Amino acid sequence: MKGYSLGCYIKLLREEQGISCEELCRGLCNRSTLYRIERGEQQPSLFVASQLLQRLGMDEGVPMLPLGPQDFEISNLQKEIISLNAQSRFAETLEKIARLETLVAPQDKLAQQFILRAKALAGYECEGERNSYDYPTQRQMLIKALNITHPNFDLEKFEHYLLSIEDMKSLNQIAITYSETGERRFAIRIYEQLLRYTKRRLFNNEALFSVLPMLCYNFSRLLGKEKRYEEELEIAQYGYEICIKYNRMQLIGKLLLNMGCALHELGREEESKKCLIDSYDVSRVLKNEKSCELVRQYIREVFDLEVKRY
Repeated sequence: MKGYSLGCYIKLLREEQGISCEELCRGLCNRSTLYRIERGEQQPSLFVASQLLQRLGMDEGVPMLPLGPQDFEISNLQKEIISLNAQSRFAETLEKIARLETLVAPQDKLAQQFILRAKALAGYECEGERNSYDYPTQRQMLIKALNITHPNFDLEKFEHYLLSIEDMKSLNQIAITYSETGERRFAIRIYEQLLRYTKRRLFNNEALFSVLPMLCYNFSRLLGKEKRYEEELEIAQYGYEICIKYNRMQLIGKLLLNMGCALHELGREEESKKCLIDSYDVSRVLKNEKSCELVRQYIREVFDLEVKRY
């Protein structure tokens, strides 16, 4: 971004990718507003800037705007909320969401979209205790959030939309809600669309690499439940290779676990053992004790072996 204003940078990325103004700004702002942003005549809000850059495949961590104290706090709260939700630290997430709600305007639809998505994952507080939403309620909240920037969003056919990273995370969670309520075939259709979309948009799109391993992990896990082991192995291996190539380490252990499970079901025992031991070692290095115990238990049940604790 060095040497460019934000508007020039957005225009450069848009034109490089052959994206029209109408397509980029749909659901975010009107076309004349985008023209003014690209010409440097108007500064977008923090949320609009983030969504525009995400739709263009840029990591949301890119420095975007000169921030005042309040915008700086909002930006930090967004990052903290995303991180805490990813770590399942939901009680802390709810505290951060409550603070964010005091800083953003009720009429700021992109801010409210972010908050709705965050609440769908974090749950709600009742009588001092944190509670999760059931899967159908969570799904409704996430679809409502998607409809803010993509009116009449169609889960059956969304590949033609220009998706942000947060859109893809929402769709991943929506697929999980379908899988967990017994509608696995529909969940698989969502994942198939998401993978086709990411493959079509992966040229020069660093931000997509941050979400692709998550999609591969959840999709391969779902395929395993459906006893589609060859496909489970293929998708998990694809996610693993992306992690290695682009240094996305957090899900490597879980992807190796899925690979090991699929290889075992396919009768490839030595390869399975290697993947499972590697999964344990990676999870241990990342200090993910829950994953370590899961792998130990699986190896014990399937191979009657004990993994040495460190």
